[in-house]
Amino acid sequence: MVRSFGKLGGEVRPISGLLFALAFLAGMTAFPYAEDRHAGIDGAVEKANSELWRRFIDPRWNTFYDHAGPDGEVVIPTPEECRANKPNALSWDISITDGSMFGGLYMEAAINRWTITNRDEDREKAHRIALGLMKLATVGQTKGFLARGLTADGSAHYPLSSNDQAMPWLYGMWRYVRSGIPDEAERGQVKAKIIEVLEALESHKWKVPGDRPPFDYFGEFDSFGWQGASRLLFLLKMGADVGGDSRWEEEYRRAVAERNPKGKESRLDFCAKGMVPALQSWHTWTFCPGVAGLRGLWEMESDPALKAAYEEGLRASAAVAAESLPLALEFDNNDKQRFLLDWREINALWREQGSVREARDLAMKQLALLDSLSPRRVYENRLVREPLFAAWVITLCPDREILRWHAPAILKVIRHYRFDRLYISQFFPAELAYYRLRLSGVEME
Repeated sequence: MVRSFGKLGGEVRPISGLLFALAFLAGMTAFPYAEDRHAGIDGAVEKANSELWRRFIDPRWNTFYDHAGPDGEVVIPTPEECRANKPNALSWDISITDGSMFGGLYMEAAINRWTITNRDEDREKAHRIALGLMKLATVGQTKGFLARGLTADGSAHYPLSSNDQAMPWLYGMWRYVRSGIPDEAERGQVKAKIIEVLEALESHKWKVPGDRPPFDYFGEFDSFGWQGASRLLFLLKMGADVGGDSRWEEEYRRAVAERNPKGKESRLDFCAKGMVPALQSWHTWTFCPGVAGLRGLWEMESDPALKAAYEEGLRASAAVAAESLPLALEFDNNDKQRFLLDWREINALWREQGSVREARDLAMKQLALLDSLSPRRVYENRLVREPLFAAWVITLCPDREILRWHAPAILKVIRHYRFDRLYISQFFPAELAYYRLRLSGVEME
């Protein structure tokens, strides 16, 4: 999903991440943690995992909810509301807004957890996430369309997807086919769906299609800059990796070298610069799919020069992300602000939408209203979602020295939260970051 990112600027300066980390660690001892927080990182991660599966995964369709109440209360739209595009055709910030995005990203955590525990129940959780993602890829009438979520009937859905839904979906399913979890038959089905989505996106000139008129496209991959470069390159390289078709590799090589017609930089140049700063807008969560793409490219690439450029981008991204870690210090687990579970209150602004632009304009106005009605939502987005996604971005870097440097701060962040008191599901990057640290071999206290 694309949000308003605010005014960003400046170059990536790796030293900034070190300075923020030092300040963060220096202040940790004085921060008033909740007395009943879980002792030890393993206990905290277990709590995060249990809370996620207790409240935020639809038990019927195995898809993500964006938010839920302490007892698992979820307000799910009706099929009629989906068809009427209420609250908006993008379904922004209701309970089923980000199923393809969150499921795709969380797949990595589910796989890594199973790798660590080797427990059948964890293998089954990864399989369930895959089932949910496959369902989201099959309910639409348009090839390449990836639904955001489902209503109780298991088929009704909103008409618009996005780059931020498609990229994580493809990343997660790519991880899944390489994981050793699916059997041969399922692996073949997933690979076929991946290639189908890729070919459809290519046929739409790398624009993300909607699923019913008048909504044609929302988001694209074939663009220069941070939000396009690493994502498109990942898709092409991944296509060659999954399908074994040399055509995808040829397209990848062409796209690597292609330069921006309006400038001099190639996609590879943008990859080497890494993630753009997100601290002012708290949007690491929408920037991080590009970092995941960089990590995938680094793993698949054998050319030393290209691999070095991707690693440079991962280092720079880690430095930028580290600036957001201290936000965790500001979160009070005992905060009592209102979280609005019944998003239908924003239907007060609803109107018919005759285009993607009208849908987005309406969604932005509704988000402003929602922010005023649900201050706890704003609070968690800034002080939970942002630092936890930033923690994962750091752990995507393959440099063990960088991981060793930031590991104490990342572990402090994860330990801090009372996951049973959170309303948003976007604490799941705590698992993403923790399992990557465990598998990296760095010392963890």
